[in-house]
Amino acid sequence: MQVALDNPTLHNPEVTPAAVLCLRNIGKTYGPVQVLSQINVDVRPSEVLALLGENGAGKSTLSSIIAGLVQPEAGGSMSWLGEDYAPASPGAALGAGIGLIHQEIRLLSQLSIAENIFVGRLPMRHGKVDRDYMQAQAQKQLERLGLDVSAS
Repeated sequence: MQVALDNPTLHNPEVTPAAVLCLRNIGKTYGPVQVLSQINVDVRPSEVLALLGENGAGKSTLSSIIAGLVQPEAGGSMSWLGEDYAPASPGAALGAGIGLIHQEIRLLSQLSIAENIFVGRLPMRHGKVDRDYMQAQAQKQLERLGLDVSAS
């Protein structure tokens, strides 16, 4: 795959910030099918990256590797915030600050927006769910996305 970038600052190390997520030579094979081969990606702060491709191109597999759901083949490496990153599980990825929202998300209609965002990783304080923190963080993300709705 060839990628063309029209932003010259992306190639100037004096202007370009260091990547927060680096993937090097990531590969994955399922039986006889090689889904990913020598994938190299750098994601910089505030950068938005889209993975595009036909069904079966490996988009979900790459996302799953980053999120700790699938283990890559030996020989590749990842780094997150300048540190080696090799999550053995989704919980390990979440602990590092990386999560994956699946494309066919099933929201829990009886829960608030904030509760849906924090399902499986409720913030705790003094042995209880910290609802104030949960609400504030969810509201912050809604505002960041330009959504004028309450997280509660």
